[in-house]
Amino acid sequence: MTSPSSSKVINTARVMDPASNLLDELYTRADNPDTPSDVRATVGKALELVETREEYSRKMTYPDTPGARMICEKTYAMPWKQLYQDSKVGTQYSARWMSGIGEGQILQFLIRMQKAKRVLEIGMFTGYVAMSMAEALPEDGAVVTCEYEPYLVETARKWFDETPFGKRIDIRQGPALDSLDKLATEGQTFDVVYLDADKQTYTAYFKKLLDLGLLAEGGTLVVDNSLFHGSPYTQPGSMVDLFNKAVMDDDRVEQILMPIFDGVSLIRRKGE
Repeated sequence: MTSPSSSKVINTARVMDPASNLLDELYTRADNPDTPSDVRATVGKALELVETREEYSRKMTYPDTPGARMICEKTYAMPWKQLYQDSKVGTQYSARWMSGIGEGQILQFLIRMQKAKRVLEIGMFTGYVAMSMAEALPEDGAVVTCEYEPYLVETARKWFDETPFGKRIDIRQGPALDSLDKLATEGQTFDVVYLDADKQTYTAYFKKLLDLGLLAEGGTLVVDNSLFHGSPYTQPGSMVDLFNKAVMDDDRVEQILMPIFDGVSLIRRKGE
């Protein structure tokens, strides 16, 4: 995501990538006078190439739509530390909690490609992705988004209503597992679902989406942070590793885990 107050991109993917972190550490250690200059130069070039690749990819991706850009700007302007100190929010959030650069566009692309009309988000934060999806839907489309934090619900609702697409967004406040139960009792199903919430509950969300029929046959579940800070491949048995394996072991779906951002999984429910 790009901070509106600066042209510099906050490379969230690199911050979360253990290989890049090791290169940063090696580059710092290479300040030792005994280290050959070409070693430090090579490590520095590797780090520069990582940044250049991310910047190039950003430039070659179509920009945020107006509503999503507005929410991005407002999110960066929020006094997150002060809100936490004033007990208005229960977690010390930051703008980096927004989904990574390009993920809104991936979801828009997928919605248009699938001709989706009904989409669900688990983990709204300030509404960047919810708005991105709403802007890609047809006139009769709808977004349902789940968020636990009351202050975020109130804030996002106000921002949504500043756009012509806000009427397409239905916010469900409370524990997301409870919201999923309620949506199932209402008989709702979704063509596209985006999951970016508490990682320890990923497997429970996944199973409930399928067991309750919330993810339609032929529908796609998009999961953020499926390479969560490198933990799935550096810490076997970690919570996200167990989630990824649970998806692979479920014959109702097929999965592609893409090594972009902090890991993005595309999970398709079989049936069409």
